[in-house]
Amino acid sequence: MKKGLLMLLVMLVTLPLAAQKMSKEEKAAAAKAAYNAAVESVNAKTFVIVPSSYTQKDGLIENNIDNANFLSCEGKNLFAQGYIVCDNKYTNIVEATEYNLTFDKKGNMKLRIVVSGRMLKGTYVISMRNNTNLADVIFTPQSGETRKFSGPIVPLKSASYNKRSNPI
Repeated sequence: MKKGLLMLLVMLVTLPLAAQKMSKEEKAAAAKAAYNAAVESVNAKTFVIVPSSYTQKDGLIENNIDNANFLSCEGKNLFAQGYIVCDNKYTNIVEATEYNLTFDKKGNMKLRIVVSGRMLKGTYVISMRNNTNLADVIFTPQSGETRKFSGPIVPLKSASYNKRSNPI
């Protein structure tokens, strides 16, 4: 009787823990859904990238915890804010003079955006591998230092970022 109760107790404790773990197929499906949402938002030009990490000038990779550093595309305008993203302290509103989206045969995405604004001119190259929404971004300004960062591409309506007022 005691062994039966003990076995029942062990099963009641371990069953919920086993049910909480995602299977390999569920993880793959979640990654595919995130990738599809990212591709749709890039096609619609309504996406946000908040860097999760960035490369410093000395080559060290640091984590970003400030959601005031971001790159957002809202139609034909892009907003770039923070030293990590655009190498200045302003909230830059820029126009995309070139927006070139390509996919390779493996499904990897490459987006090249040439931007021009009052305080910011340069090229963003965004690369995203198939079945993930994590993007690697390289910003090459017309003058200044190249910036590298990575973060998830998220649809504009579901993104969490801190845009300051009065863009330049």
